[in-house]
Amino acid sequence: MQHLTGWTGVPERLPHGFTMNKPEGGQTHVAMCEAWTNPDGWELRLTTDGQGVPIATIVRSADEMRALIETWRTALLGTGWS
Repeated sequence: MQHLTGWTGVPERLPHGFTMNKPEGGQTHVAMCEAWTNPDGWELRLTTDGQGVPIATIVRSADEMRALIETWRTALLGTGWS
């Protein structure tokens, strides 16, 4: 099976994704969506304030990656993130 992302054996962070902010109680929270190479496609990770276990999922196509990034961004916009 050929790897979809040119997998080299070491995950690499890609320039896709987003960073959003949400002011609350005198501080600003940060949500970050990162895209990483993965032997099965791409791994998307969503974290808030760099803490805890990220929400992560593997996508197998560039279209699926773009769609999920936009879904996460839209969901955060709906709850006060910008």
